[in-house]
Amino acid sequence: MSLSEFSKPDSSQPVTLEEKTLSSRVIHTGRVAKLRIDQALHPSGATVEREVVEHPGGVVVCPILDDGRLVFVEQWRYPLGRTLLELPAGKLDWHDGIPEDPAEAIQRELWEETGYQAHQWEELTYLFTAPGFCDEKLWLYKATGLYNGHKAHQPSEHEWLDVILLTPEEAMRKIRAREIVDAKTVSLLCLCFPGLL
Repeated sequence: MSLSEFSKPDSSQPVTLEEKTLSSRVIHTGRVAKLRIDQALHPSGATVEREVVEHPGGVVVCPILDDGRLVFVEQWRYPLGRTLLELPAGKLDWHDGIPEDPAEAIQRELWEETGYQAHQWEELTYLFTAPGFCDEKLWLYKATGLYNGHKAHQPSEHEWLDVILLTPEEAMRKIRAREIVDAKTVSLLCLCFPGLL
């Protein structure tokens, strides 16, 4: 049964949008995420099945050099079968069920991926990347007063990337040309440089 076939509640009554979980079953636990299948009670009274990817959460930063250029990384994204040009980012590490502080995680990710560190950090907001099926929460930062930046430290033998510097104008042109198509990168650039849209 599709949601369009559900009977709509009486408009004179208060409407709830919440779906209540009836049962939950984890069917895969991986290194990065878990996949579970839930049975949930829809507000219409119907039982629906929900597939949920549980993700530890992550961070992304817009690093701005003193000359105004931005620090990007280009890396291979296996699910897409292609490289993506992105702002530095990474997932939160969890230790004994406790998530890493995003403010610490983003400093680690910037250093590991680009070799840069920053004197000033600003947390701008957070967003949910794919709420239709995934609970990933991503914290967005801006970093200025960059220093070091000699060479990316390649966080592991399984993660290789190139560091690329672009002006904000060049980055926006690449968004329009569909050369930057990573959602977290586009979102953060639009927050940091709204006048360039």
